Amino acid sequence: MRKILIFLIVLIFIFIISISATSSAKEITVDDGSGADFRSIQEAVNNSVPGDTITVMPGIYTENVLVNITGLTIKSESNNGDAQVKPLNESVSTFLITANSTTISGLNITGASKMNHKNAIFAYSKRNNVTGNTIENGSIFLGSYMPSNLKIIFHGDMNNVTGNIIENGSIFLGSEISGNLIAENKISNGEEGVYISCCGGNNTVSGNTISNCSTGISEGDQGADIRNNRITDCDCGIWLSMSSSGIENNTILNCDVGIILGDACTVDIINNTITSCTECGIFNRGNYDRRRIYNNYFNNSLNVKFGPGEGGNIWNSSLASGSNIADGPYIGGNFWAKPDGTGFSQICVDLDRNGIGDLPYNIYENEFDYLPLVSMSSLQNSVTPTANFTASVTNGPAPLVVKFSDLSKNAVAWNWDFDNDGISDSTEQNPVHVYRAQGNYTVNLTASNGFNTNSKLANISVEKRVSSTWPFIYIIGGTVSVIDTATGLVITKVKVGRSMPEGVAVTPDGKKAYVPDRWGVNVSVVDTATNTVIDTVKVGSDPYGVAISPDGKKVYVANSGSNNISIINTDANTVTATVPVGISPTGVAVVPDGSKVYVANSGSYPSYEGTVSVIDTATSVASILNSRIKT
Repeated sequence: MRKILIFLIVLIFIFIISISATSSAKEITVDDGSGADFRSIQEAVNNSVPGDTITVMPGIYTENVLVNITGLTIKSESNNGDAQVKPLNESVSTFLITANSTTISGLNITGASKMNHKNAIFAYSKRNNVTGNTIENGSIFLGSYMPSNLKIIFHGDMNNVTGNIIENGSIFLGSEISGNLIAENKISNGEEGVYISCCGGNNTVSGNTISNCSTGISEGDQGADIRNNRITDCDCGIWLSMSSSGIENNTILNCDVGIILGDACTVDIINNTITSCTECGIFNRGNYDRRRIYNNYFNNSLNVKFGPGEGGNIWNSSLASGSNIADGPYIGGNFWAKPDGTGFSQICVDLDRNGIGDLPYNIYENEFDYLPLVSMSSLQNSVTPTANFTASVTNGPAPLVVKFSDLSKNAVAWNWDFDNDGISDSTEQNPVHVYRAQGNYTVNLTASNGFNTNSKLANISVEKRVSSTWPFIYIIGGTVSVIDTATGLVITKVKVGRSMPEGVAVTPDGKKAYVPDRWGVNVSVVDTATNTVIDTVKVGSDPYGVAISPDGKKVYVANSGSNNISIINTDANTVTATVPVGISPTGVAVVPDGSKVYVANSGSYPSYEGTVSVIDTATSVASILNSRIKT
C-alpha cells in the first residue's frame, strides 16, 4: 500500500510539472510597427522562456539576433517571406543560435556580407530546425565553438535544415559535427551548394535542388548519405574527399564534371544519372580502392576520366534480379551512353535479351564493367560494325613508333594484330605500337559489336635503324610512361610496385630503368627492350629519389622514411650497402667521375631545415655538408 501511495504521489508531481511547463510557454508577437508585444526579435528573445513561440509580423527587421534560450520557435506570421531580417552589423551572423532545440521558420533572412560565409544563420547547438526560410546573399552554417574560458567544444549536431530557398549562398557543415539532415532545400549561385567539412559522420543530404554553384555537394566527412539530389549547371556535381559515403539516386546534369573521386574509398555510387557533363561523368583522381560503382546511367562524351594510378574500382554488382536503371530485368553494371549514340551500351549486342551486354566493357586499362547494361528497346543485334583506322606514320626507320587511331563505326571491341600473324597484340581502342626491326608489316584491325565483326588491313614499312640509341624517355606518374622523343607519344605504361613511383633512372646503356615505389619498400627494375618489370629490389622505407653511377654499376636510392641510402648492384640487382644520411632524404645525384654522391635531406616538421649529405663512393661513408642548409 505504501509503494502504491508513493507511486501516485510521483505521478501527480510529474503531472503538475508538465501543466506548469505548458502554461508557462506562450506566444509572443513582434511587429516593427505597433500593436505587438515587442518591436524587435531580439527584445522578444530576451523576454522569453524555454518553449515560447515568437511570431514575427510582416516588416523589415534590421538587427543581429542572438538566440540563447532553449526551445524557442521564431516564425513568420504569414510564412510567405514578408518578414525580412537584415543584419545591423555585417560582421556578425544575422541569427546566432547558441541554445538547443531552436526553430527558425518562414523568415526572409539576408546574410552578413562581411563574414567569410555571409552567415544568415550560424548554429553551434543541437537539435535545431531551420525550415521554410528564404536566405538571400547568405548561408546557413552549422558549426562548432569553444569558448575561450572553457575546454569543452559545442558542436552543431542533430540539426534539421529543410525546405529553405538559398540564393547566392550555401549550407556549410563545420568540422566534427554529426547527425544533421540537409533536405529539400533549393540552393543556387553559391560557391558550394552543400559543404561538409571533415571528421564528422552520419550526415544526410537528401532531396535538394542545387544549381549554378562551383560545387554542388562537397563531402569531406565519414559516412555521409547523399541521395535523391538534383544538381545542374555546376562546375562539379559532387566532390568526394573522404571514405564511407553512399551516393545514390542523384541526378547530375550539365556540369563540367559529374562526380570527382578524390581521396575517397569505400564508397557506393549507385542508381545515379549523370548526363551532359562537358569534361567527364566521373573523374577518378586518386589511387584508392573499394569503390563500388554500379547501376548508374552515364551519357557524356567522356564518361570516366582517370588521374594517376589505377582506381581499383568495382564497376558492377553480382548479377541479381530486379529492375535496373535502364529498365532491364537484372541489376549488374552501368549503362554507358554517349550523346552521339556511340556509347558501349548503345551498340553492344544482347542476344539473350536479358538487358546485359554480351561483352564486358573495358573502361580503362584494368578497369572493367563485366555486366554492362543495354537498352531493352535497342536494335543493336541488327547493326554491323565497320572497321576503320588511321596510322600516325606508315614508314620510317626503326624503331618506328606508330599511333593507331580507331575510326570504326558501331564497334565496342577492337582486336589489333600489328604484324598479321594471327596473334592478337592489343585490345585497346587507340593503341601505340613500336616496330623495332626492319621489314614490311601488315596491321589488321578487327572491330566487333559482340555479334558481328569487320576487319581492315594497312601496310607499315620499317626501314633500317639509323641510330644506336633508343629514343625514349621515362616519366613517372601512377605508372611509368614510356615516351617516344621523336613524336611525343606515350608508347606504353609500365605498372610498378603499388603505383606510387617517385623517381626513375636509366642505366647509361639504356637497357634498364630503376623505379622506387614510395608506397612500398621496393625498387622495380624495368627492361627497356620489353618495357616489363624483370626484378624487384627491397630497400628502405619510403624510397623517393634515385640516381645511377656513370659506369652504370651502382644505383643509389634515397629512403625518406628510414633516413638512409640503399646502394644496389646492377648486375645482381641486390643491395650491397646501406648508408645513414640526414633526416628524410629525397634527392640524390652522382658527380660525373662517380667519386661522390650528394643527397638532399628535407628535414622534419616544423622547421624543415634541410641538410646535404655527401657520400664517398669508395668507402660508402656519408658526411654532412655545411651543417644546415635552409630549403
